Amino acid sequence: MAVNPIAVAIPVFFALIGVEWLVARRQKREAFRFDDAITDLSCGIHNQVFAIFLKVGLVFVYAAVWQHLSIAKLPASHPLTWVIAMVGTDLGYYWWHRTSHRVNFVWATHVPHHQSQDYNLAVALRQAWFSSVTSLPFYLPLALLGVPPEVFFLSSALNTLYQFWIHTETIRTMGPLEWVLNTPSHHRVHHGVNPLYIDKNYAGILIIWDRMFGTFEPESEPAVYGTVKPFTSWNPAWANLEHWAYLFGEARASSRWQDKVWIFFAPPEWRAADRPPLPMPRPVTPTSFAKWGTHTAEGLVGYVAVHFVITAVAITSLLFVADQASWATIGTVALLILWTTVTWGALFEGRAWGVGSEGIRLGMIGVMGLAWGLAMPAHLPAVAVLVTSTALSALWLLRFGPGWAWGETAVTAPAPG
Repeated sequence: MAVNPIAVAIPVFFALIGVEWLVARRQKREAFRFDDAITDLSCGIHNQVFAIFLKVGLVFVYAAVWQHLSIAKLPASHPLTWVIAMVGTDLGYYWWHRTSHRVNFVWATHVPHHQSQDYNLAVALRQAWFSSVTSLPFYLPLALLGVPPEVFFLSSALNTLYQFWIHTETIRTMGPLEWVLNTPSHHRVHHGVNPLYIDKNYAGILIIWDRMFGTFEPESEPAVYGTVKPFTSWNPAWANLEHWAYLFGEARASSRWQDKVWIFFAPPEWRAADRPPLPMPRPVTPTSFAKWGTHTAEGLVGYVAVHFVITAVAITSLLFVADQASWATIGTVALLILWTTVTWGALFEGRAWGVGSEGIRLGMIGVMGLAWGLAMPAHLPAVAVLVTSTALSALWLLRFGPGWAWGETAVTAPAPG
């Protein structure tokens, strides 16, 4: 069984997020908002769930190009192969990342990563459903050069893992390393919606690509984070669908068929001539910009925190056993995980259907647990724990009544415009 580097790294991710939270508290700085961080992590969970199903196709395409079209077959054990793979993967990432900010349909597969108005290590895990699909073509030149599939996919995972630590405001600058490596300072610029910072610093590991290709911008003013049109939801599924909905809506509303097609390939700021223009980026500072959010009561924080731990264990376990488990098992667990995280967003927003959705989910888990116990009596202790915890969760949910909002849900800052 091939080890999934992301699955192995998950405990380290959470430990470092905890360290960042503690450091920020010592600095008397609010680095995390609970609902925002949970939504970030939920997007990351969605990304890994979708990766299980997409992996087969992605590996097949890369391996087919390598097997049938490569000009050579580079040895996986040779150091030079790894140098070519790591540098080539980083260069491919740069061009995919740059394309994702300038082509609408690719932006739709990347924009969830930019939607948070915070900047912390949890944001690093805020990934989209289909970014691996749109990025693969940029890596196929490595297959043509003969880089073996196992070398490329591990190089790609290492590139992704490197980018985790640069999503922080705790580390300011890195001295001479700033000239060569992508650092927190450089990446804060990339996430900024300050007019000076938009579409800058696309690097993965090496910032030299931005310096070479004219997209480098040093950090010269405090960044304001998010997207030019702020995303105003805690729903991780809507985070992945919102820009697609916008594109199809624009295509329907445009009168010319050319505009209906071009909207998917145009830059995000483009609008058809018969459509009202989008708001342009305006000068912002952290003190003048009000973050969008909702009030999250303590009861909800505790409930979601407990269930997040359970869900984190579930997705980590699923990643480790995905190669051996049946597709029916993977699909069932994946559906429950996605359902859980979407329901958290509804609860944070005080949606009327949130409590009902959570109640149905708990009921289904309880019924599935009882069925499991009847089918496999040897697992009764585990079943007892599952059913008991589900019943306690249901009581916790009912404690607040059918009209529950766990404290009045209110928008703390409206969307600009």
